[in-house]
Amino acid sequence: MVDYYQRLIGKYPIISIEDGLAEDDWEGWKALAKALGGKIQLVGDDIFVTNPDIFNKGIKEGIANSIFIS
Repeated sequence: MVDYYQRLIGKYPIISIEDGLAEDDWEGWKALAKALGGKIQLVGDDIFVTNPDIFNKGIKEGIANSIFIS
């Protein structure tokens, strides 16, 4: 998926992706953040499930560069 998103971002003016990967794919999220985190907004919603403990884990592991709180 990371390669797919990189191709899309290269072709279209995408500025943000919300829940780009499965909520339990922490390694995939790390790879996504490493590849695209400096270029676009990567919004974690389902991965963080509005849980402060999971937020902290995500921050420590560099999972996303923004969060959706509802």
